Amino acid sequence: MERSAADDARGWRDLQPIAGAGRELALAERADARWGVIDDAGLLALGFSRTTIRRRVAAGRLRRLHPGVYAVGHTALRREGRWLAAVLAAGSGAALSHRSAAALWDLRTSNRAGTDVTTTRRGVRPPQGVHIHETVRLRVDEVTERAGVPVTTMSRTLADLAAVLGRRDLERTLERAEALQVLNVRSVLASVRYRAGANAVRDIFAAWEPAATRSELEVALLRLVTRAGLPRPQVNARVGEFEVDLLWSDARLVAEGDSIGFHLRRAAMERDRRRDAVLARDGYRVLRFTARQVRRRPIEVTTAIRAALR
Repeated sequence: MERSAADDARGWRDLQPIAGAGRELALAERADARWGVIDDAGLLALGFSRTTIRRRVAAGRLRRLHPGVYAVGHTALRREGRWLAAVLAAGSGAALSHRSAAALWDLRTSNRAGTDVTTTRRGVRPPQGVHIHETVRLRVDEVTERAGVPVTTMSRTLADLAAVLGRRDLERTLERAEALQVLNVRSVLASVRYRAGANAVRDIFAAWEPAATRSELEVALLRLVTRAGLPRPQVNARVGEFEVDLLWSDARLVAEGDSIGFHLRRAAMERDRRRDAVLARDGYRVLRFTARQVRRRPIEVTTAIRAALR
């Protein structure tokens, strides 16, 4: 990593030594902005000497969380504060990761005791309650900041989880990311490549949608409609400014095939959501079906269309 997100989280780069009461105010403001946590680097940057730091620890004004990392005044920290403290304790080049990162991204609850932190450094002694994951590479574009905590990106987090979760738990987590509209399939596959869990991720995505292109999905959906004896729709019809997959104009009903391969980016999803909103405004009902639904739950698909046509 060329620049450490943990260093940015420390916030000492933009601090200037301050004297007297102003220093106390700066410390309070800094701690308030960082979940009540500060480390030696931040204190020294504010102008506190190491002797003063030791005295404050002895007096209980700084409460030691990990070596060189403190809570200002009390240790009743929110989880973000505990996570930030763990990252700072791991040193430069560290980021929240694995189950802890998934909890921060709201992908799953972290039931595991302790905090997961990934670092590119070797031989880091794990602070109490911190699980250190050493890695050869943690690119700059694989680390970001969320709620003030340096954390692996969504895709890197999902790739890391593939190595530590069982198949069903991993599938649920990927489904959660998809439901939140934050799943970038291509990015996850790139992050997990050549790593433990890569086969599991590829298998899950393949089961969701086995190499279906958008045109193939349209054909499969049309074939399903025809076999079910439903009224034949118009295919690739124009409705206002949009082209839709299947259209029953008399019923003002649209059926669309949602391809994971086609919706790799949030921007594509947002365009479809706008189209759905405009069509709904103009009196059309839009039903969306994935390749997984068309292939594995055909009766559900045709039942939904039949009910909408009524």
